[in-house]
Amino acid sequence: MERESELKDEEDEFLDAETLQESLLDEDESLAEDEEIEEAKKLTTQKIISLVGFGIASFFIFVLFTFPLDEMVRSLLGRLSKETGMTIEAKEIHFPLLGRKSFDAFSLQFNNGNLLKAEELSVSVSLLGLLGQRWEGDTEIGFFRYEGSELVLQIRSLKFPLRLAMLDEKISKWAGEGEIELAGGKILESMEIPLLGSLKDTELKRGSLQFKIRAGKMSIEKGNFETNMARFQIQGVIRLSDAFGLSQLDLKVCGILNEKFSQERPDIAGLATLLPQENGRICVPVRGSINAPKVDLPNLNQFGNPNIQTTEEKPAQ
Repeated sequence: MERESELKDEEDEFLDAETLQESLLDEDESLAEDEEIEEAKKLTTQKIISLVGFGIASFFIFVLFTFPLDEMVRSLLGRLSKETGMTIEAKEIHFPLLGRKSFDAFSLQFNNGNLLKAEELSVSVSLLGLLGQRWEGDTEIGFFRYEGSELVLQIRSLKFPLRLAMLDEKISKWAGEGEIELAGGKILESMEIPLLGSLKDTELKRGSLQFKIRAGKMSIEKGNFETNMARFQIQGVIRLSDAFGLSQLDLKVCGILNEKFSQERPDIAGLATLLPQENGRICVPVRGSINAPKVDLPNLNQFGNPNIQTTEEKPAQ
């Protein structure tokens, strides 16, 4: 009987141990299932957050790229026209958030009636820079035309790489540097120039001008221009005025007449020998203002102000 009792006790202990082991296994499985459920919840939450974030980002990108900036710029040009008294117009405006901005059939008419036109005008500039009153970019103009009271000219191509550190309503406070490049121009109408007379029909083959703006002065470091009359080099300083036309000139213009032009105009070629010379080039100082430039030619003062013909006089019939 005792042996049977011991065997029964051992059997009960074995069953209890087996039951405990099964219980522990069940608990482990339950914990594993709980962990899987938690992981699934986390993944689901992350997916939801990612989808929401992606949706918000897509919305802002859509708004930025479809926002009617073109019409805003057109409205701004209209407001500037009313505030300044100038007339600023463009037939078509393409003003994307990123990339080049362009204006077709652009025109700007000043208060004095002078007119600037460009069939094609494109600008590459940082909008963030403009908000910080900085201009860093370039401007390209196709088929430019200027119509003034005494000067009308057109240029096939103009480029303006420009970097201005500070933009202000007053030009005299600007600071920066830039360059002007032109090709394929022609003077259609011109005022009378001392010695040369009218420059009408003068061809502007190519030209470039490098400058810096500091402390109210524009320093022209290098300027080269080639026409059908002569090749010119320009250096000097322009003291900027807030009324740009009143800016004071302190320039030196040097040039060499083309051989063909010298043969066609021996009168001018002869007078050119009386002008100051530097290294075989004619050099004259240019003073006055942009609106009223003056050329000081002391060697010719004794002859007064010669009226040089620019076209041949036709004999009387």
